Amino acid sequence: MKLTGNTIFITGGGSGIGRGLAEAFHRRGNKVIISGRRRAHLDDVIAANPGMASIELDITDPQSIARAATQLIADYPDLNVLINNAGIMQPDEAAGRIDDALMVSTIETNLMGPMRMTAALIDHLKSKEDAVVAYTSSARCVHQRDLRRARDRCRRDSRRRG
Repeated sequence: MKLTGNTIFITGGGSGIGRGLAEAFHRRGNKVIISGRRRAHLDDVIAANPGMASIELDITDPQSIARAATQLIADYPDLNVLINNAGIMQPDEAAGRIDDALMVSTIETNLMGPMRMTAALIDHLKSKEDAVVAYTSSARCVHQRDLRRARDRCRRDSRRRG
């Protein structure tokens, strides 16, 4: 991936690793668009980084993803990098009782969200010569293996179709 001259969309860019990535890429002169559910966090990042942009996105909501993808393509036609960073890691008991709500929330956020976001933008990104789709991950989470498999399938399919 080239480090400058990109238009980069980062999910979960309002805090943590996402914010750090956004600010680092922004300092290098890239156009950076961040997303997240918490408007106040997005506003804080934007205020600290003039020229950066944001859109609200609930990565667990397919309609929110579709709206964000439509807005991104319309407002940022040069978009060539997607960084799937939004994620949650909530405390759980690995042994013992299973918290179904926590498990579903984690899978929707950390697995299904990035897969849906990639699917929503892949045709646009494939039209860019220097497109990149990247995922941040947690070493402890099994769903990250599934994301890598989905990414690899997408890569193989994109190569076959051109």
